[in-house]
Amino acid sequence: MKKLFMLLIAGLALPLFATGHPFTFNDMIAMQRVGGIAVSPDGSQVAVVASKYSLDTNRGNSDIYLINTVSNKARRLTNNEAADFNPVFSKDGKVLYFLSSRTGLVQIFALSMSGGEPEQITDFPVSIGNLKLSPKGTFFSFTAEVYPDTSNLSEIARRDKESAKSKCSAKVYTELFVRHWDKWENGKWDHVFYMPVIGGPAVDIMLGLDGNCPSEPFGGPEEYNWSPDEKTIAFTTKLGRDRAWTTNFDVYAYDMETGTRKNLTGANQAWDSSPLYSPDGQYLYYLAMQIPGYESDRFRLMRRNLKTDKIVNLTEKFEYSPSGMILSDDGTEIYFAADKEAHIRIFKMDTTSQIITELVSSHTNSNLVLNGNRLYFTQNSLIAPTEVYRYNLKTLDTTKISHFNDKRVKNIDFSEPGEFWFTNRDNIRVHGWILMPTNFKEGQKYPLAFYIHGGPQGSWEDNFHYRWNLQILPAQGYVVVAIDFRGSTGYGDKFREAIEKHWGDRPFHDLMDGLNYVLDNYKFVDKDRMGALGASFGGFMINWIAGNAPDTFNCLINHDGDFDQYSSYYNTEELWFPEYEFGGTPFQNPELYDKWSPSRYVKNWKTPMLVIHGGHDYRVNLSEGLSTFNALQREGIPSKLIVFPDESHWVLQPVNSQFWHQSVIDWMNRWCKPQE
Repeated sequence: MKKLFMLLIAGLALPLFATGHPFTFNDMIAMQRVGGIAVSPDGSQVAVVASKYSLDTNRGNSDIYLINTVSNKARRLTNNEAADFNPVFSKDGKVLYFLSSRTGLVQIFALSMSGGEPEQITDFPVSIGNLKLSPKGTFFSFTAEVYPDTSNLSEIARRDKESAKSKCSAKVYTELFVRHWDKWENGKWDHVFYMPVIGGPAVDIMLGLDGNCPSEPFGGPEEYNWSPDEKTIAFTTKLGRDRAWTTNFDVYAYDMETGTRKNLTGANQAWDSSPLYSPDGQYLYYLAMQIPGYESDRFRLMRRNLKTDKIVNLTEKFEYSPSGMILSDDGTEIYFAADKEAHIRIFKMDTTSQIITELVSSHTNSNLVLNGNRLYFTQNSLIAPTEVYRYNLKTLDTTKISHFNDKRVKNIDFSEPGEFWFTNRDNIRVHGWILMPTNFKEGQKYPLAFYIHGGPQGSWEDNFHYRWNLQILPAQGYVVVAIDFRGSTGYGDKFREAIEKHWGDRPFHDLMDGLNYVLDNYKFVDKDRMGALGASFGGFMINWIAGNAPDTFNCLINHDGDFDQYSSYYNTEELWFPEYEFGGTPFQNPELYDKWSPSRYVKNWKTPMLVIHGGHDYRVNLSEGLSTFNALQREGIPSKLIVFPDESHWVLQPVNSQFWHQSVIDWMNRWCKPQE
């Protein structure tokens, strides 16, 4: 970002002039996307996964790089058309293990740090994932798909081949799920396995369980962990035919000697996850919610004494959800990230006093790895893609140690994001972001792009997003505003919970109050040229605005949003979500399903709308987008429908993403820049 001078207007930093080019989709797709990291035992090297996406191949591919922690210089370790990822150092640091799809199936490979080519370690007939090395380096652990009646990987592969050859396409179900997020369920489960590093059979520690670890679709390797003595593996799963309407995940302990399992969290009917053993093996830390059926409840950090079974809630007064927990070598400190006021910050807790200290306060931080007195992590922001950073626990200094995108960022003129707070009609403080057009000139007025996030328990965080990047429209001459309405995460329990049973009033009021605040305080916003856009809950809110504030915006953009709460309940999959948000099922409590259905207000619709939907979106079914478009067309409202038959709740393929972005820009320009 090249800004030579800054001017403060209403608390917002604005460029007087810039020397780069405005941010484009091509800039975004060209960024290397930095993912997971692993630090060598001696702290001299950091293995980093970085992915590149191509419009020509219409896909992404990941490779592994090695950063010298003294020079901060990176070199590429792998260079293959297949994906290389999930790096894990051996205990002596002489070997880097990783997963790769270079054989057609994802397997474990080993690369000597002294040089040479990667050596394939496993040759399973199925793909595996979520690789870990046990604390003493004796075992590999990983996950693989199994059938309910067998964990024999050869038999699983045989059945898969037979199924692929079959000319019968029938899918038969006797319980839920039928579909989940973006796929039809195939009767298989993800289970955790272990095997000796020196070779030997792979053992399924979840044998016979009809449950997944990690959980779908967002779970990862944090959902299982080894005890320090390598005698136990703790893992997270959810069992029972009520899995579609309950959030009752539990943490189990698998005994390596006896092959038995014990449910450690059976007393809690809410969500338990992310087990982590203390270095001395005396305690098990894990995350727990308190409200059954409420997927957006706050996670508390719990500590279980494995000798006495006493459980202590360590973070009840800390109103933010910890994630990515790691422990110091002596177990006296635990580090984690948490979403607080639009930034995912890094915190440290003293495990004795339970005092929490905020270490890194800005931007979006994740992938924490501790090595001695150095904390490594990845960070990104609204003006910078992800890079690797190091925090010195003694000097408290933060250093950027990777530079994957420096040259790309150098030539881009980003809009400097500004934060603002306003007081809504109920006397509650609400947070928002505002980004200026990159061609801003004082004294001129600019059209507004009003973004509405999904969730609804989500947040417009200070991050570099690849689907809803807030830099795209400032580069097109728009002021961008994004408000964290009631229901958003990162502002405490009461604020987050305020949306329950209030989908159409409290968040809607906050959005309208925030819009009025912007119009009153930022006079360069042209109130006669405004468009609103949102996805998921944001798409629902677009439909809600169409019927409840029809004279506010020049145009609307609805991506994968609900049209009718009745129909949505019966065609979605995670039933616990609407049942909690609307106080029961539609046959138990029809009033709120009716009250908060945008379909009831179609008679008021008149604002031009672009409707976008993914054919593989089983969270918000395609029928909701088709219903929205039917209503618009029947009412004679200017509208356009874009369906991506092979995309899900998100548009992920590069060429489809390019078309999505251009379509959004074109629709906004058509209605907010008609003279152009």
